[in-house]
Amino acid sequence: MENKLPKSNIKQVAVLGLGRFGTEVTKALYNYGCEVLAVDESEEKIYEVADFATHTVATNVAEESNLKSIGIADFDAVIIAIGDNIQASIITALICKEMGVNYIVAKAQNGKHAKVLKKIGVDYVVIPEADTAIKTARILTHPKINDLIEIASGYGLAEIEVPREWTGKPLIDLDIRNKYAVNVLVVISKTGEINANPYGATVLTEGSKLIVGGNMDDIGSLSSRLS
Repeated sequence: MENKLPKSNIKQVAVLGLGRFGTEVTKALYNYGCEVLAVDESEEKIYEVADFATHTVATNVAEESNLKSIGIADFDAVIIAIGDNIQASIITALICKEMGVNYIVAKAQNGKHAKVLKKIGVDYVVIPEADTAIKTARILTHPKINDLIEIASGYGLAEIEVPREWTGKPLIDLDIRNKYAVNVLVVISKTGEINANPYGATVLTEGSKLIVGGNMDDIGSLSSRLS
């Protein structure tokens, strides 16, 4: 089951359903700087995420008229995080697809549920725990980064694919540190060979990966500028 990544960084997201996954992904997206609309039928759940959402709405998202009223088609992405009600999840996904939502992420209860969602046309399906919710938020906001780990307050390590325009060029010519404020710590070749001490003369090859370190905001800026 292949998931499709967004073509660009996501900035405006609607999260439909505020169970554990929906709550965690709302917080994570908000922390990544997204504008987040949090939606659930429960006023109590809405109140719990009020400090982590840009906007909140209490409504039944399985009703087309309700989704139209909140302008669901205007968001960069919609995350369907409905809990145990598989039927409501599927109906909501269908409505979002028919309304032309640009990018749809949906939580699945199991493999069969996931297959149905993919057949509907959902772009990214997850069967989540809280750490998956955080990873999903990272994928939406920084699709060019394969992995991102915050190892200290404000400082992280990220794995990125070498962009096409960097291939065949030595690190010294790319001047990554000065241009992007991150340090290239490791170069991993397409065959898995690891260069843990890359020099300026190290030439980047097609299919290689880089481990970079730096301020989390600078890593995010790098992601936005990669083609």
